Amino acid sequence: MSQSLTTPPPVSPPGPWKFPESTTTTTSAGTPVHIFDRPGQYVATVRVTVAMPLFAEPRELEGVATIMSRTLDEGTELHSANDFAAALERHGAAYGVDVSSDALHVEISVPVSHLAPAVKLLAEAVTRPAFNVADVGRHVTIRLGEINQEKANAGYRAREAFAAYLFDASTRRSRPTAGTPDTIRPLTNVQVAEFYRNNIGPARAQILFAGDATGVDVAAILDDAFGDWRAEVGPALETPEPLYLSGDRVVLVDRPGSVQSQLVIGCAGPDRRSAAWGPAAVANHVVGGTITSRVDTVLREEKGYTYGTRSSFAAPRKGGTFTLGGAVRTEVTGAAIGDALRILRDARDGLTEQEVQEAKDSLTLTAPLRYEQADSIIQQVASNIANGVPIDFADTYMQRIAATTAEQATAAYREYVGTNGLLVVVVGEAKDVRPQLTELGLGDLIELT
Repeated sequence: MSQSLTTPPPVSPPGPWKFPESTTTTTSAGTPVHIFDRPGQYVATVRVTVAMPLFAEPRELEGVATIMSRTLDEGTELHSANDFAAALERHGAAYGVDVSSDALHVEISVPVSHLAPAVKLLAEAVTRPAFNVADVGRHVTIRLGEINQEKANAGYRAREAFAAYLFDASTRRSRPTAGTPDTIRPLTNVQVAEFYRNNIGPARAQILFAGDATGVDVAAILDDAFGDWRAEVGPALETPEPLYLSGDRVVLVDRPGSVQSQLVIGCAGPDRRSAAWGPAAVANHVVGGTITSRVDTVLREEKGYTYGTRSSFAAPRKGGTFTLGGAVRTEVTGAAIGDALRILRDARDGLTEQEVQEAKDSLTLTAPLRYEQADSIIQQVASNIANGVPIDFADTYMQRIAATTAEQATAAYREYVGTNGLLVVVVGEAKDVRPQLTELGLGDLIELT
């Protein structure tokens, strides 16, 4: 059998790319609606994003927002929980809910052919929840069980301790988003319903659609479902600036029996309001953001301490963080931390032009793929809304990244990482790890059980 060999065609340079544009309207209740028409995507995503800063929770009832969100679909004024679930299933709709530091997100993904009835169900959950005694009580019990499971998870314990020791105790983000046993246990349907009435309404919401809108009057469907939403809730209070704790600190969380140590190393970082947000992303990509980063090259490839570590700059509406996280073998915990700290601090001396260009290419040239699907578009836009930036912020962000120089990336990194100290959190076998941390001479050791 003969085989013809051909020369592959030349690869053209990538063309210009922009984040998908929306058509914006409002419902009869005044809620903004953003429609992203994506021809050929016959499974649409509809999300309702409601401004709901967690600092609005009563201190003694933290976690009430999470319980409220989880019980929106557990029975409404029109359907029982079982009937509501069955109705979603009939329309092939997947329902989801999430609570962040600044917003409530409720969404469905559904075939466009079933959009109208599914959106009606979404509106029913958001605007007419029942908050029955039994349903709220069941979710309180479920949440208490989850907390016990989380305490057994090394990654969760590390993140929890990191938040507690990075932020001042007066800052809401120093405590778990979904509450603690002491704040969850007292919750009743009365308190959950009261929190809903005080915080959820059309004046705080925005509605997003992404999918194939060919021949579908999406605006009319959304208005039919949400246009009569009349809850009297004013604008959300503005999230206060977080208060950070500074200085080099080490926190050791004892987890008897661990054969690995879970690490989180980090500090304060920028948020999306800062001009450093784009350059910081480039710097992060170089230092710890990928498998080819400086940290992974040493800890994973050269030393074999870990299967992998990752760093990131992350931020809600106000105040960001930089974190490097991963798991290492117990016996090399001290060595791994020492190497990681050295790499993080050395990066302050400068990033190379080649490193920065490769990071920029990776971040910008993959954007069309990242935002190809309807749900990824909705997630990004909902995040922009929650964080108080324009819905097309991705375009500005990509432009900043593309224009970033090595000098700017280094300056953004140097502005935050290590400037006011680094917090090191270790979750592992304390009796084996403690001597290794002491030898590093990182300062006073805070031990938790």
